[in-house]
Amino acid sequence: MGVGLDAVARWTLLRFAATCWLVVLVLGCSVESAPDKSAVRVVAQRVERMPGLAQTVLTGDLQARFVSELAFPSAGKVTQLSVDVGDRVVAGQRLGRLDPLELRTTLELSEAQVQAQQARLELARADHARQARLLPQGYTNRNEYERAQAALKGAEAELMSAMARRQIAVDALADADLLALADGVVVARRVTAGEVVQAGQVVLSMAHDEASEAVFDWYEALPAGLQVGSTVHLHALSEPEHEISGRVREIAPRVAAGSGTVRLRVSLPAEAEQWPLGSVVVARLAEPQGEVAVLPWSALSRDQGRPAVWRIDARQHVSLVPVEVSRYETGRVLVAAGLQDGDLIVAQGGQLLYPGQRVEVAAVQAAADAGLRP
Repeated sequence: MGVGLDAVARWTLLRFAATCWLVVLVLGCSVESAPDKSAVRVVAQRVERMPGLAQTVLTGDLQARFVSELAFPSAGKVTQLSVDVGDRVVAGQRLGRLDPLELRTTLELSEAQVQAQQARLELARADHARQARLLPQGYTNRNEYERAQAALKGAEAELMSAMARRQIAVDALADADLLALADGVVVARRVTAGEVVQAGQVVLSMAHDEASEAVFDWYEALPAGLQVGSTVHLHALSEPEHEISGRVREIAPRVAAGSGTVRLRVSLPAEAEQWPLGSVVVARLAEPQGEVAVLPWSALSRDQGRPAVWRIDARQHVSLVPVEVSRYETGRVLVAAGLQDGDLIVAQGGQLLYPGQRVEVAAVQAAADAGLRP
C-alpha cells in the first residue's frame, strides 16, 4: 500500500513539473519583443525653394496676317478659274475670267446709246440756236425758246449719263480678268467654272506672303504680365528643337462668344518663313510664381483630401505633411507653402507608406538633378 502511494506521488510531481515548464515556455514567448518590420527603400529629394516660373503651353497654328477676298467687280458667268487651293501665285497673275460675250454685248449697247444721245443733242442744239435767232425778231415767243433751252440741257445730261454707262461697260470688260493683288497662296476657292456670280461675290481667298503670324486661342486668363510686345518662345510641333522668339502683336479685347476663348496673335521673325501656313506651333509662356519648391508628381500624396508629402526625419521615419500647391504642371507640382529649405521628402516609393514607418533612402536627388527647376 505504501509503494502504491509513493508511485502516485511521483506521478503527480512529474505532472506538476511538466505543467510549470509549459507555463514558463508560454510566458517566455509572450514577452519576447516582436521583430521590426523591414524598412521600405525610397528615393528622396532635398527641398530647395527658388523663384518659380510657371510654364503655360499654348498650341495654335500659322496664319497669314493679310488675306485678300478676290471678287469680280461686275456680274457674269465664270468661264475659267486657273488656280486651286494651295497654288502659289504672283502679283498680276490671271486667276480667273468672266464670259466676255455678255460684257461685249453690254459695251456695244452702251456705245449705241451714246451715239443716239449725241444725235439728240445735235438736234436740241440746232433747235435752241434757231429759237435764239427768231426770238429777237419776234417770230417766236419766250415759251418756245425756254422749251428749246430745257431740251438742250436735258440732251446734254442724257449724253453724259450714256457716256458714264459706256465707261462702266468698258471697265467691266477690262475687269473680266481676275488678277492676283500680291504674291501669295490660294487658301480658299468659293465657286467653280460655269457658275454665275454677282458683282462683289467672293471667288477666291488669297493669303499674302508679306507676313505670317502664330494664332492661339486660350481658354483661361492669360499669364500675368503678358501684353502686346511681350516675347514668346515657340516652335513648330514637328521641330521642337528649333525654337524661335516672337512678339505678341495683338490680344483680343474680349472673349469670343462662340468659343469662349481669348485670341492671341504673335508676329514671327524671318526664320519662320520656312513653316507653311497651317503648321501647328507650340508656345511657352513664363509666369512668375514667387518662391516655390518644385517636386515631381510622384512625391504628392493626400491627407484628408488635401495635398501632402512624406517628410523623412533624422531617425529615418516618415510623417505626412500637408502642403499648399500653387500650380500643377506636366510632370511636376509647384509647392508654395508647407516645406522648408533642406527638408528631405520622399520623391519615389511613397505609395505604401504609413506615418511613423522607417524607410531606407536609396538615393537623394536635388531638384536640378531631376530636371525640375522652373
